[in-house]
Amino acid sequence: MDISNWPFPLIGLSPMDGLTDEPFRLVQTQVAKPDIIFTEFVSAEGLAHNAVKLYDHLLYSDIERPVIGQLFGKDPDSFYQAALILCFLGFDGIDINMGCPARTVTQHGGGAALIDKPEVAKKIVVAVKAAIADFATQKRNLNDLHLKEKTLAVIERNNKYSHYSSPSTGPQTPPTLSVKTRLGTTHSVVESWIEFLCQQQPDFLTLHGRTLKQGYAGLADWPAIRTAAQIAHQAHIRLLGNGDIKNYADGLAASREYGTDGALIGRGALGNPWVFLREPHLVTSREKFDTMYLHAQISRFTFPSRRFDYLRQQFLFYAASLPHAKKLRQNLVRVSSLDQLCALEAEFIS
Repeated sequence: MDISNWPFPLIGLSPMDGLTDEPFRLVQTQVAKPDIIFTEFVSAEGLAHNAVKLYDHLLYSDIERPVIGQLFGKDPDSFYQAALILCFLGFDGIDINMGCPARTVTQHGGGAALIDKPEVAKKIVVAVKAAIADFATQKRNLNDLHLKEKTLAVIERNNKYSHYSSPSTGPQTPPTLSVKTRLGTTHSVVESWIEFLCQQQPDFLTLHGRTLKQGYAGLADWPAIRTAAQIAHQAHIRLLGNGDIKNYADGLAASREYGTDGALIGRGALGNPWVFLREPHLVTSREKFDTMYLHAQISRFTFPSRRFDYLRQQFLFYAASLPHAKKLRQNLVRVSSLDQLCALEAEFIS
């Protein structure tokens, strides 16, 4: 995909594991559409080994475009297969996660742990580039991956949901390739690390202004993001900043001040899809409840077989800023149906 037509500086929705699923993103697009959207991350190794349940994380709707699928892992061969699958799912871009600080990911060599393994990181980028090139030139197709019938069936299901159909002949439009990463692991190595990533020639980079060791503690180091942007621009590569962005206007201001090509908003969007509104807006408790209820409805429609309790965390985010949030939380964590949620309406908006 040609990113030259994207509205830089752009403010996008950051990927958040277990949170930015399809219902979350559909609610977000209905309230205030980000300039770009990322899915939750998905295991490259899992996709390569026919883990069909992972395809729920890769559901997207056409209204979300441009939408980017994010992969994590450590095995280049698996990244090749997974990236080719994402190509045939019609994603506008493929993002490689080199920034997740979760121990469950890093202890296996994925996420931010790749910062200390540049040769593995390079092989992964090369593998994803090869998959994109093979897709664009129709050198490879899904049958070449020898996927199980159940996997091919769920890919067909996803494409039907997304209203995507890959052209059967001629060159394909290739998705973008990007990397989302951090300043370093124990300390910042931003200059050498960003220079190394730029040598791999991705379409763009996203940099979270904290180290792996920091996790989400402290403040994001935006001066370090400025340094990274300068290095990336010298290599003619776009760079987005990430960390502590409070709203759309804040993202634009940070982009101008620190010379980035935009910013991603993550935690600021939890329970607050209004964060992407272009103009300031005072959100009422009525709006919060109605949007929370819509979120629950979309979730039940999209994933009818899921237990309702997975939504409770989302409910708590919507209630977090209310003056009587503590009392609400005690009731929200026990909600197990739409009817029970509806019964809390008067308490929620009081």
